[in-house]
Amino acid sequence: MQCKDFYVRARSLVAALGFALVGAFVLGAVPGKAGAEEGRPWPLQLRGQMERLAEVGFRLQRAAAPLCREQASGTGIVLDFIGAYQEKDRPAVSALLGMSQLPQIAAVVEGSPGEKAGLMPGDDVVAVNGKPVLELLAEQKDAALFADFLAGYLADQARDTPIMLQISRDGRRSMVAVVTVPVCRANVVIKTDSGVSAYTDGKGVAVSSGLIEFTRNDDELALVVGHELGHLVVEDGDARSLSERRWMEDRADILGVRLSHCAGYDLEQGLQYWLRRDAGDWLRWFRDPTHRSRKSRVRRMRAEGSHLLCPPSAQVSRVGRAN
Repeated sequence: MQCKDFYVRARSLVAALGFALVGAFVLGAVPGKAGAEEGRPWPLQLRGQMERLAEVGFRLQRAAAPLCREQASGTGIVLDFIGAYQEKDRPAVSALLGMSQLPQIAAVVEGSPGEKAGLMPGDDVVAVNGKPVLELLAEQKDAALFADFLAGYLADQARDTPIMLQISRDGRRSMVAVVTVPVCRANVVIKTDSGVSAYTDGKGVAVSSGLIEFTRNDDELALVVGHELGHLVVEDGDARSLSERRWMEDRADILGVRLSHCAGYDLEQGLQYWLRRDAGDWLRWFRDPTHRSRKSRVRRMRAEGSHLLCPPSAQVSRVGRAN
């Protein structure tokens, strides 16, 4: 399935990096919006989702770093830019979120390099290692994707020296040194869609806003995102048969369990997502034959939970156990 309308009405979230996704492995979309936050303006709802996905994505990417062929510099900050929003929405978004014409730090993961450096949500980024961000913006063809470009720019900085950020907070400018940590080179982005879905193209993970709202806690969200990150860790490609695709999905389930555990999330709490989905989606098998029944998946993931080790292994046998 191709990823459609990735930047509809609002920008994508990039937990650590910034590459465009087109979609390949699909958890399966179910029509309908679940658990929308009633009464809150949509920019504030989106910010809340960005914060949740930033936390989960960063922790999973840290856990996956030893397994990934490519690593990047992780900061634990999420960037937003007013140019990513539709022009008619910008005045309201600016007023609600306090955004200027500079990229803004939308979220800072607890315990991350960004938090340790003293960065806070609402800080504007003025320069990176002496390079004014407005000069970087002038070099871009599409201002709507500037926050994603800048996130990738930070991720590509050398890990052996701190990233020097000039920020503006309450009208005052200061320099901040961010000592990065290695993370798996894979972006984790929000797709503004009411469907309950998540998927990857081999470079990153897209999570629908509907799925974020459907999950009741970060343990559930982490197990879903961990499954997709599992595909990236082993660099799954096109399957030659349905049975091979099924095997890839089985393996991604096991790797998702390992990654979410090593990222500090509770497996049993996470599995409740699949049990609730199974109860409300009785036509799943006809739409998505590449995955086992959800009850079968839950049994296999629970079995894996009895012998988890960190750092995680990427080796999985055909019955879901480490070789």
